[in-house]
Amino acid sequence: MEQKSNADLEKDLMSHLSATNLGKEHLASISKSIAASNAAGLRLVDWWIIGIPAFERVIIQTHLPINQVESLGKLIQNERFKGIDIWRKGIPKPDFFQVNFTIDKITAKAPQL
Repeated sequence: MEQKSNADLEKDLMSHLSATNLGKEHLASISKSIAASNAAGLRLVDWWIIGIPAFERVIIQTHLPINQVESLGKLIQNERFKGIDIWRKGIPKPDFFQVNFTIDKITAKAPQL
């Protein structure tokens, strides 16, 4: 599989996730975080838009080699991810993490707590 540059990956994410009608700032922040981690070993595997036709959430699945785990630091600090699920993968011994990022729809009508 060919390796995409950070700019190409960010452009692909922006293009695909634009169907969710996320705000430009929200979309740019998420795309930039994931694309920046690409250089540190994070590999985008797949993404799903849940809630058709009304977007409710997006799940982005990635793989990260165990020896590159420090690149999760900046991603974890991005408050726009609703959830981050991390699983060890690999047989016979774990050699990478599967990391799923969940992004929820943010609306102006959301209840204030």
